[in-house]
Amino acid sequence: MFVVFVIGTAGSGKSTLTGSLSDWLRDNEVRVATVNLDPAVEELPYEPDVDARDYVTVDQVMREYKLGPNGAIVAAIDILASEIGRVAEEVAALKPGYAIVDTPGQMELFAFRTVGEYIVSQLCGDRCAVIYLIDAVLAVRPSGFLSSMLLAASIHYRFGKAHVNVLNKIDLVGREQVERIVSWLEDPERLRLELLKERSDMGRDVNESILNAIREYLSHFELLPVSAKTGEGIEGLYAVLQQIYVGGEDYVTLP
Repeated sequence: MFVVFVIGTAGSGKSTLTGSLSDWLRDNEVRVATVNLDPAVEELPYEPDVDARDYVTVDQVMREYKLGPNGAIVAAIDILASEIGRVAEEVAALKPGYAIVDTPGQMELFAFRTVGEYIVSQLCGDRCAVIYLIDAVLAVRPSGFLSSMLLAASIHYRFGKAHVNVLNKIDLVGREQVERIVSWLEDPERLRLELLKERSDMGRDVNESILNAIREYLSHFELLPVSAKTGEGIEGLYAVLQQIYVGGEDYVTLP
């Protein structure tokens, strides 16, 4: 079983990608299970095969522990972690080739707390990978792109798993903008110059120090353009995931 965690900021399209990727896999006769880890979500664009809400919901935690929404989400994820062994058994019982794991909407509550690392370690199985979603709408500005890549680097460092950076929502920005965004990864000097034009208020030294801090990371990764809504790029994403599955967790550079 190959376990793929879909991680990204709120609104980046995690659930939509989980649905479209799992649909593509089924259409191509690949056994797949979808796993929802968000105890706060009300509606999903797919039918989860394994659902965190069967173990705990935020509404339930709010009522039982008299917590506000934010505290209840934190507590619910902690409760889910205590049940993660049962969740893993439920996934394994389905005997999928792929398990696509849709992580909580508020990324920081999962990715930057110890409980997130624990959940990932318990679900990983033989092989696992992380898809990090970058919202193309936010990445069209140089500063938005650089901020997104800093988060991507942080997620890669945090989990230490095979990692794919996906530029999602390309249907909303157009081909020319997608090519421009991808070019920043391939040519950091171009990104540097465009950053200076956009954020001249920060000063040359600040812009360059931030870019230099992540330049090495940018050199190791490419960006895979995808539209979870239209399905564009899903086949290419599957090809990359298959290479990771064959190559193992030390696979880094995308083709």
